Amino acid sequence: MFEALKQKKVFRVAALYSVIAWVVLQLADIIKEPLDLPEWFLTALIIVLAVGFLIALVVGWLAGGEELAVVPAGTSRSGFESIVLMLVVIGLGWLIIKDISEPQITKEPRRTTSPVVILMDTFAPRGVYDKETRQKSGTNADVLSDLLSDLDLITQKETLGSTWDREAQLLKQKPHLILIHRSAFFHSMARDFQVAYPVGEAKASAEFNKLYDVAENKLIAFMGYIGDQNQETRFVVYSRGTGGGWSDDDYRVRWLQKVAGRFPSLQGRVIAIPVPGGVANGSFQSKVGRHVMRTLVLDQLSLSAPE
Repeated sequence: MFEALKQKKVFRVAALYSVIAWVVLQLADIIKEPLDLPEWFLTALIIVLAVGFLIALVVGWLAGGEELAVVPAGTSRSGFESIVLMLVVIGLGWLIIKDISEPQITKEPRRTTSPVVILMDTFAPRGVYDKETRQKSGTNADVLSDLLSDLDLITQKETLGSTWDREAQLLKQKPHLILIHRSAFFHSMARDFQVAYPVGEAKASAEFNKLYDVAENKLIAFMGYIGDQNQETRFVVYSRGTGGGWSDDDYRVRWLQKVAGRFPSLQGRVIAIPVPGGVANGSFQSKVGRHVMRTLVLDQLSLSAPE
């Protein structure tokens, strides 16, 4: 039987097939993660290779009979080659079994680049919280950029105006987090369209209220569009609550429900916070304001605070 197997090249077929199978398995293991192949892929491939091995042996037996029937058996060279081929088959078989039996180590996903944070606010003075920032023609985004500057992230400032339409450019940045002033669009539009703010106890005009609704709709539509296009983007919406209600937890919960009701994909991805200090003194330059925003950003991005 042993001589028959040698003459019919079964050992050589087995060795060659084992080499090819081992190479195929190594390549499959390399490309599995980059191509995001399913978990069952390697198992299915191993089964296919095992069935193919049996078929290759049968083909080797049938194909090698006539050609090698006249080869003298028992020569030392032939015996040595057979032993070597057997060792190769056994060795490669052991490697394949070892690869299969070893537990696969699941690697933790590792961020290869710093997360991108978009800071969006208005240039309109009525929407800028700090007097010093207003005097320098800055925005709240400038303040946020400064207080986040030592963190391992990339910040990009977007100054909003009534005609702002940079959604496509923003999506190219693949933002992980967007910090946006709830009233940023409104303050910009009120400035551009010269809509008067109510003074003292006076009620807001119909034009004022209509513009506020338009700006609110634009804010929610913006978040919905970005959120649908990039499922990884989260949002933090902040406000001092000058229009009333924002400082109340129930008010913000209802507002978030309204947002998620319109864009279900935003459920759980939007956080609404009042700026520490309230209507009169709300600021991110205060110690409390800085702490609140830094802590929130670190938490949302799963980053560690710098030592």
